[in-house]
Amino acid sequence: MIIWHNLKYTFISKWSSKTFVNVEKNRNSDNGILFIFISLAVFTATIISFILDQKFDNFFIHIIVWILSFFVYFLIFKSKIIQSLHIIRNKIRKSTSWSPLIKLINGLCWAAPFGLGALIPSMHEYLILAGIGLGNLSTFIIFMVNNKIKNMDQLIVGIISLMSIGIIILLYNYDIIVKSSGDFLARILISVAYGIGGIYSSILKTE
Repeated sequence: MIIWHNLKYTFISKWSSKTFVNVEKNRNSDNGILFIFISLAVFTATIISFILDQKFDNFFIHIIVWILSFFVYFLIFKSKIIQSLHIIRNKIRKSTSWSPLIKLINGLCWAAPFGLGALIPSMHEYLILAGIGLGNLSTFIIFMVNNKIKNMDQLIVGIISLMSIGIIILLYNYDIIVKSSGDFLARILISVAYGIGGIYSSILKTE
């Protein structure tokens, strides 16, 4: 009787362990889809806006293009995105345990560069990359230290975004691109960063 219970317990434990791993892999895959969704939407909106900018100089047209780009890809990845949003909601719940100082630092990492971008248009391309880079990198570090969660896709996006600042500076210095193309290139690089992070998360099942 004792042997039977032990065998039963061992079987259930192994089954639960395998099921848990599969669920985690699915969650990571869903998170990857979310990043791929962002990458495709940003890339599409950037390209279309660039083309339209040659003929139209209307700010509202660009807003419509960006909204439609995200909307179309949302419809394509709808089910996966909804699953991923549930995961994000659970992560946000875990972030409520963060101290007020950590929340402030994380918020500033995301918001401060974008706010400065509006105040200093001449550095806008650097600052949007800094916002994406510092925001993702700080979130990765805080979750890893406080919650023991390694969002490797966010680490990848953060590092690539920050490295992209150096890439743009080099392209400027060697006159490969002109200053007026900086915002366009920054958005393309953000799309690339999210794309690589999303593919890594989806294929390699990061934890």
